[in-house]
Amino acid sequence: MIVTPKSPSLSGFYFIGLGATMVGILVIAILNLSTPLDFIIARLQVIRHGGPFRLALLLLAAGLASLPFLAVLRGVLAPISECLILKGQHHPVSPALEQRAKQRLINLPFIMVPVNMVFWIFIPMVLFGGIFALNKMDFTTAITFSIRSTMVGLISSAVIFFGLETHARRVLIPYFFPTGELACVEGTIKISLLTRIRALYRLASLIPLANIVLTLFILYLQVDPDTMSAKTYGQGVLIFSLVVFVLFFLGSGVLNRLVSRSIADPINGILKAMKEIEQGNYHTRVKVVSNDEVGILGDATNKMIQSLGEKELLRDAFGRYVAPEVRDEIISGRIPLDGEFKDVTILFADLRDFTPMTEANDPKRVVRILNDYFKEMSAAITAHSGLILQFLGDEIYAVFGAPVSCKDHPSNAFFAALDMEERLAALNKRFALQKTPCLSHGIGIHTGQVLAANIGSPDRLSYLLVGDAVNLASRLQSLTRELSARIIVSADTAAFLPEHQVQTLLVKHPRPMQIKGRKNLVDIYLSK
Repeated sequence: MIVTPKSPSLSGFYFIGLGATMVGILVIAILNLSTPLDFIIARLQVIRHGGPFRLALLLLAAGLASLPFLAVLRGVLAPISECLILKGQHHPVSPALEQRAKQRLINLPFIMVPVNMVFWIFIPMVLFGGIFALNKMDFTTAITFSIRSTMVGLISSAVIFFGLETHARRVLIPYFFPTGELACVEGTIKISLLTRIRALYRLASLIPLANIVLTLFILYLQVDPDTMSAKTYGQGVLIFSLVVFVLFFLGSGVLNRLVSRSIADPINGILKAMKEIEQGNYHTRVKVVSNDEVGILGDATNKMIQSLGEKELLRDAFGRYVAPEVRDEIISGRIPLDGEFKDVTILFADLRDFTPMTEANDPKRVVRILNDYFKEMSAAITAHSGLILQFLGDEIYAVFGAPVSCKDHPSNAFFAALDMEERLAALNKRFALQKTPCLSHGIGIHTGQVLAANIGSPDRLSYLLVGDAVNLASRLQSLTRELSARIIVSADTAAFLPEHQVQTLLVKHPRPMQIKGRKNLVDIYLSK
């Protein structure tokens, strides 16, 4: 049974908008009531004598003033809501609607902040202006409370901005942008990291100071020394300063957390992805949730990871057709395209009587036998730092000392041949139990200088060795049939082997051999 993922809810946006607005109103009420003005002192006397009910009604009216903001928020969210409903009902969503929903989702905080600020400017102006018009408040106090409300509204709007953005990044943006690329959506607004940091500094530090300066200035204009003692005045200023400190400490802490997480979380996501890449995980992806510099960096990181994964896949596939050593040398650019001279040891191994066996057996069985043989021989060659350049039908063409240089390549090649003999004997025992035809081969080894290069057409290159040493090694392998030998080693290779190994494991042929294609006779050694 396929479980369809549940569509994200939009209720979080309304809670953020309503919560930030109500907290802002509460902050304004606390600031106003803590201001040591004659008007406030008189109001506090009224509250002590049955005024709490009036105060509660005033706060309720202020809360109801946030309803227009929520109504506007609902209208702004309409395309997103429609898109979610259609997707939740498995109905097709038009590209135009989805594009509009994506634009609205990215622009949501930028749209709602100006709307919220209009309310924070307009409603206090109307509210305190009306109280002044009814002769319930003096003009200076009305202006002070109106300006203070607007300043608190700035912080409330900032909290709404980053709150809406955080909720969108956590819930909705991953739903609408599973692969990121928010910066590619046209018609969206962007805010840089520098702007975020500047906004945090100005809102968290300048507004509290401006509130204190404004209040002290109004107190300077209004306070009558005949009606208020210096001690009472000082207590009032101290209490107000403490209230401002506590309120804005808490508010700036919330704002600081929202802003810092909006920067730190995406960057930490990129750093986490980098660690995954270091461990070879090319399936990881950065969660891109913004269209700013960090979002663009996240998109670029994802493209880089995808490119690295594709290259690793190609590298792995390339290594199945070309030896890993050659692959790595080619990728690193250490193999000159025009070739380089190298002293190497070349090994040729060829199965004997293979053609008659292919005629007497099913092709699939022949392929299975051949693959088993190549598997064991490849393991022997690789175990001794050899490199298989080609499988030529039933023949193996290997080199020791290239493309990665190795000082002991003659000895490595010789012991690889001995290992191949042992593995072939073990393989034949298994074949005998399976009633499979047994195999025999001849191995020729020669050491000399070759030209190692990438050879071929511009569309297809092969790493090959060119030179007389290659031909001689191949001829020695062919000579094993004539001499009924398992391994033939040239004198040039035997010269690099320790004396005790030559005496113990090899025997020199009594006479030099005439090799096809060469004028000079060649001294050879046969395995015992």
